[in-house]
Amino acid sequence: MRSARRIIAISTALAAATAPLLAVASPAAAAQPATTAIQQNLPLDDVLPIQGLNPLAQLKRVKQLLKSGYVPQALSVTNAANPQYASLWVKDVTRKVNVLQGLTAIDLQKRITEQLKLGYVPTIISGTGSGPGAIFAAVFEKKSSAKAEAKFNMTAEVFQKLNAQLGGAGLSLASVDVYGTVEKPLYAAVWVAGAATGAVKVSLGQTVEERGKALLAMAKQGLRPVLMAIEPGQLYTTVWSKGSTAGLKEHLNLSRVTYTLQNTKMKALGYKPVVLDTAGNTFAAIWSKG
Repeated sequence: MRSARRIIAISTALAAATAPLLAVASPAAAAQPATTAIQQNLPLDDVLPIQGLNPLAQLKRVKQLLKSGYVPQALSVTNAANPQYASLWVKDVTRKVNVLQGLTAIDLQKRITEQLKLGYVPTIISGTGSGPGAIFAAVFEKKSSAKAEAKFNMTAEVFQKLNAQLGGAGLSLASVDVYGTVEKPLYAAVWVAGAATGAVKVSLGQTVEERGKALLAMAKQGLRPVLMAIEPGQLYTTVWSKGSTAGLKEHLNLSRVTYTLQNTKMKALGYKPVVLDTAGNTFAAIWSKG
């Protein structure tokens, strides 16, 4: 265990032995009454947006949410020098997941191999920083039989080529994130068989203005945004899938304060957050109604 950067793993699956820094919980624990002050303050919403947490606060909140029957729908880490976490959680006591944070690139590759052997496939990877200072967070889900590929440290060219290859093999993007630098953005992605996204197009390196025009153009083609990542330099990568944009509301280039305000506003209007990413102090999110 390193003192400077700790690898933290949190699981909803019971294990015979507990590794250092591994907190274990079961979906059945969701039926138990809350006992701590934090648990008592947990909202009872089906979808919970959480943001602005440092690693220790994130660890505490993740343990609490997993024990309360929630699983992460989105997870984003930003600011490698002083990591901050944002996430979306949905109520689902049937799924078993492992959530890892504070991983280096070497750690992440080892954990992907380790988790696959245990029957957990990667579903989300988020990265921040560059070079040996980059750190990652990841989510793995227990699946009896599911094909999945997870890659990171990819250039845009490698990412696009691999996406085309895996798409032809029947795998779809389930997660994408962009980190690194403006001069050298790097991609982390997860492809799975039968992904809910059903990705058909991916746009990279768009400004906010270009992204707005793309939304209108894609909508005319019967496509909607299902995944989104903020690139270094305030650019956007978006994954598009078949479906109507009716009932969707998105906001880009939000600050932490305006993101929180938008969540409150959207909730009052009957919308739930479905897509979230962060980069530095910038937030981008999509809400859905119905």
